[in-house]
Amino acid sequence: MRFWIWFLFGLVGALAQSVRVVAASDLTYALGELARTFEARHPGTRVFLTFGSSGKLYAQLTQGLEADLFFSAESLYPKLLEERGLAEPGTRRPYALGRMALWLDRKLGLEAKPEALKDPRITQLALANPVHAPYGRAALTLLERYGLLRRKDLTLPGTAKPFRALTWEEIPWERLTQGVEAYWDTAPLAQGKPRFRFVYGENIAHAAQLALSATGAGILALPLVLHESLSRTGVYWVAPWGSHLALEQSYVILKGRARPEVLAFYRFVGSPEGKALLKRHGFLLGE
Repeated sequence: MRFWIWFLFGLVGALAQSVRVVAASDLTYALGELARTFEARHPGTRVFLTFGSSGKLYAQLTQGLEADLFFSAESLYPKLLEERGLAEPGTRRPYALGRMALWLDRKLGLEAKPEALKDPRITQLALANPVHAPYGRAALTLLERYGLLRRKDLTLPGTAKPFRALTWEEIPWERLTQGVEAYWDTAPLAQGKPRFRFVYGENIAHAAQLALSATGAGILALPLVLHESLSRTGVYWVAPWGSHLALEQSYVILKGRARPEVLAFYRFVGSPEGKALLKRHGFLLGE
């Protein structure tokens, strides 16, 4: 009997020394290293990581998903959690400004630059689904900035302005559920090709997998492009600051989850060591 009592106490203690993190999938490699480093500094504490698109993770959190910390690819979703009383007040912090990159398979023999996407050899382009993935939205605005997509002459239901007149921030991304071609003219990308289509990843990490395994081209997150799995097999071009939708990335502690171990990991991410690690993985706060 005494054994089981001590076992249960030990089990409860083990569970209490855990940190559950849900995060945008561009953080797959960076947060993995952050978690391992933190665990080495705090023996007995485990960090559990779950990755996905920021929009879907936000929806799941509002529906009761159990988590301690949320890392979002844009600041909108942590702000909404605060407004709904689902985040600890005063804990929302920026960790980076999201940066886009064009990645091309080295076998294509093309120089990585926006104009390369007009080449007849590129008939598919991978990007994250813009309906719920901030990086997908930024990818479309990048293509638009370089004249590779043109907005169609239409007015979206519930919007006062024509679609062409909406700023990037005003576009109701979550309602663009019919695919890019329903809202943008893709002629600049499709001209002179037997076919052209977008291939959507559920999140930016999935889009990177699709670019690597299927399409040979993608508009991806800089931190993923820098990883050896993509940098070794392809060439890339980093989009200039201001050339796409701004992704002000932030993280927040969920309501009622500010336990000592959660606060310790939260502070570690914002420490000089944590910031240096994020920077090494391509997460930058500006130039």
